[in-house]
Amino acid sequence: MLFKFYYLKEGTRVFDRTDLLTFFQANPNITQERNGDNRDFTYHHPILDFDAHFILSSKSAIPHLERLNPKYFDVNFRVEFDITLPTYFVELILDIAEEIAKMFKFSVYNESYEDVVTFRKNTLAKTFTIWKNAYKNKNEEDIAKFSRIDSSSLSQIYNYILRKPKLEVLLDKSKVQISDYFFMRTDKSRIAYVCMSWDGNAPFIIPPGIDVLYFSDPKNPKYVAMSELVIKADKLLKTIDGYGTIRMVDIKSVGKLKKIISKTKFAPLTAELREVKLTEILDI
Repeated sequence: MLFKFYYLKEGTRVFDRTDLLTFFQANPNITQERNGDNRDFTYHHPILDFDAHFILSSKSAIPHLERLNPKYFDVNFRVEFDITLPTYFVELILDIAEEIAKMFKFSVYNESYEDVVTFRKNTLAKTFTIWKNAYKNKNEEDIAKFSRIDSSSLSQIYNYILRKPKLEVLLDKSKVQISDYFFMRTDKSRIAYVCMSWDGNAPFIIPPGIDVLYFSDPKNPKYVAMSELVIKADKLLKTIDGYGTIRMVDIKSVGKLKKIISKTKFAPLTAELREVKLTEILDI
């Protein structure tokens, strides 16, 4: 299912389409396809791997256009994307949509609105969330196939993924492990656990949102709850981003942390976990 909203303009349906085309052409992540008389400008995020469609059509696609305030004219231009996209992705899409609205003084309409409204990013984000939750309630069996991480935590994860290339340059990934995520869950719950792995030898980054650290020492492998590890070793975990969300164990602390993990009896896992892909995780 697609979430859609439509652009309209007060007093006229005329706007400079060449300026819009120039705007799209300036974005290397937007490609154009023709579908009949429609132009589909597809935005594809190269790292997070999601799409949004900005569609210029030859005729109106707004349902029940006659019910809307007649001072607003349909410009035959809409935005649509998958209803299950994480909130973090939608905010990136709305950043582009907002820039377009400001450029051409467009207003906006969604089927759940009584009338045309001023473009406000927060309003559209809330509207999307309402639609997404309604979709979940009507399609419980489909949603149950996916794992779940709450929206705030998932946003932290995606933000780190986007920052990771810069960290690799800043910290020299040949000397510091710029850690990757992996995700695990039980079969009895949709909740996914955010995990990372460390071999006990290299200095490493602890990304935000980690629930479980997998200590991959061949002689003593174990899963450790990050909440327990922080209690034992908080002084060894240094903040590197100024916000406390990304932390690091430097070369001076590697030995101390390895000793703590090796010698401490952490609570064992109480359920069997299996790995899931990030693409199999939703925030609903």
